[in-house]
Amino acid sequence: MRHPDILSREGSILLICDVQKKCIKPIYKKEAMINNVKSLVAFAGMIGLPILLTELSPQKFGGTIEEIKKLVPRLEPIKRSRYSCFGSEDLTLRLEAMNTNTLIVAGMETHISICPTVLDALSRGYRVHVVLNATSSTKKVNWHVALDKMRRAGAVVTTMEIVMHEMIGRVDDPNYDKFMELARREADL
Repeated sequence: MRHPDILSREGSILLICDVQKKCIKPIYKKEAMINNVKSLVAFAGMIGLPILLTELSPQKFGGTIEEIKKLVPRLEPIKRSRYSCFGSEDLTLRLEAMNTNTLIVAGMETHISICPTVLDALSRGYRVHVVLNATSSTKKVNWHVALDKMRRAGAVVTTMEIVMHEMIGRVDDPNYDKFMELARREADL
């Protein structure tokens, strides 16, 4: 039996929160975060991991940045006005339809949207892995405090490369070489 904190493809989804045009400029180490989110999206496509994309009030903050949107052009974002992604009934319905039990969360801002989303997911019984180097905030202190708060609440704080290694799980996976290429692109925050 495997430890429940080790990721598995079954029942997992990648949730990309609010990487939006009008909010990206002041984000701490935004280039590294964007790089790692893009790599996670590419990895999810490689292994067939479902992806959900959210946008907070896109009429106010713009849509998802093109660098990410072009990787999932047919994916319709879940739009909402509340900070928590669970502020939209659409997220709950999609997660139920996908028979999901584990969320792998990336995006921004860690202290504004990701933290309440993660806490709401935990209270609904989901296992949650927050990808530290694929999240960020405008201020480093808010990013760190939000990560600590989520960890204390029961979320697993992880990295892009750890997510990939756990999901692949073996060196004889047919995607191993492609996966290693993506892993080498991991940017440090």
